[in-house]
Amino acid sequence: MRIEGWHPEEITLEIEKKAMDRLYSAGLLVASRARGMVPIGKNRPPYKNGKEWTERRAGTLKASIRVTRLKGDPKMNIRIYAGHRAAYYARWVEMGTKKMAARPYLRPALNASKSSIKNMVENGGE
Repeated sequence: MRIEGWHPEEITLEIEKKAMDRLYSAGLLVASRARGMVPIGKNRPPYKNGKEWTERRAGTLKASIRVTRLKGDPKMNIRIYAGHRAAYYARWVEMGTKKMAARPYLRPALNASKSSIKNMVENGGE
């Protein structure tokens, strides 16, 4: 049996786009909560010779949290990244080191957002 005007591939693409938009919104929610949980240090004074002791600035890690939608990826993942060249220490803050206790911000943000994410994905709500 044929149905006139039935194009399932178009419907699949539309559903896929809406689902990815919902996941992107969920990623933005997690990133926003993570930014609120990032421990922010203080700017340190320069050395006596006037040179800065490090490249780190207060708020650099917070500003480095971003959400990306990977194009060309067959799984079409939404990813939340923290850190970049100036905030290379993002992993150390999240996971801790031998000499520093962990101060997680991404995992708690995700855990705090799970019910909201479920609602977004299932109902399109926020």
